[in-house]
Amino acid sequence: MNVMPINQRFLVVKTKDSKEITYMEYDKIDGYKITPKNNVKFTDAINVKSMVLINPSLIEKMVDIKARKRFNYLINLLAIIYEDDDMSGEGLRLAKNEAEKFRMEIINKYKKYISEEKLELLENKLQILEDELDLRMEYLLDMQEQFNKEEGKSR
Repeated sequence: MNVMPINQRFLVVKTKDSKEITYMEYDKIDGYKITPKNNVKFTDAINVKSMVLINPSLIEKMVDIKARKRFNYLINLLAIIYEDDDMSGEGLRLAKNEAEKFRMEIINKYKKYISEEKLELLENKLQILEDELDLRMEYLLDMQEQFNKEEGKSR
């Protein structure tokens, strides 16, 4: 069954009948800043270079989506590394570095925007991933040691 992804775009439309003027001091707004990645231009629309989300539930959803994407990226990276079966351990070290970066990103960027239980769940998932990486690296080192011992005996 083929499921097509739904593309959603949101536009801010200026109404002609509105006589209200809203002024906000953008420098003083505490919120989550986002910028669009793709340079998609619409005719008769306002092009947005950056946006500040101030609704807490919307911020939490956005952060949750970004964290989930990043975590899935890490899992895909691990799958590729495991299939590659590289004996040097370079791929495992790369994945470990990416996991460390993600942990710091969680602490520095996302911590103040998501609930404690989601933060704890995300950190637990990341810890499981890091433990798996450590086990793989340990196994790889043991295999290299064993290979070196056998190589030494055969000479």
